[in-house]
Amino acid sequence: MALVDDLVTAVLLASAAFFVALAFGLLIRYRQLSQKITASSDLGRDLWQALEQRMKKQDERILDVMGRLEVIQSRVLAAPAPQPPASSPPVSTPAALPSPPQDVVTDVTPTVPPVQPHESQEESHTSQAPSNQVRFDETQLKVIGLLAENPKNTRQLTDAIGMSREHTARLMKALFEAGVVTRNDTTKPFVYQLTDEGRRHLPASPN
Repeated sequence: MALVDDLVTAVLLASAAFFVALAFGLLIRYRQLSQKITASSDLGRDLWQALEQRMKKQDERILDVMGRLEVIQSRVLAAPAPQPPASSPPVSTPAALPSPPQDVVTDVTPTVPPVQPHESQEESHTSQAPSNQVRFDETQLKVIGLLAENPKNTRQLTDAIGMSREHTARLMKALFEAGVVTRNDTTKPFVYQLTDEGRRHLPASPN
């Protein structure tokens, strides 16, 4: 009987030792898997952040190029058309008259070339004077009028003019490069304020 009890005790001790070793092995395996998962998560997070930064830089470059194209287009549209040089009217010189005989007296009136009126000359000079003012479209003038009230950020301007965020960003970039507005880069979204140059483009108030 004592031999059976010893055998049962040995089996129980062996089983307990086996389960303890199995639990210890599973715990080590769990820690290894947790470290691999954490390393994979950090690597994926770094890759995603790097990709997001590249996408943001690419968007900024695209907006910069489109803004420059709009500024160049506005300057081309504002450039005056070349005027043909004013042609002066031909001045006719009186032809030499034959000398009359000494005993015959004739009344000869020399022909006088026509003189152009003074008003036409002034009109020609006025028509040739080019205009150096920059022209803005209706949306840009609306933005200038909104900023004349108080400074506004990009979100407020987008809601006011009813356009997309990208279109508003390109429009404000063109106005900023033209010196019409100033931009506060320390806030998100940017806050724009009208300059003295921009106030010159405000429509004149009716008397």
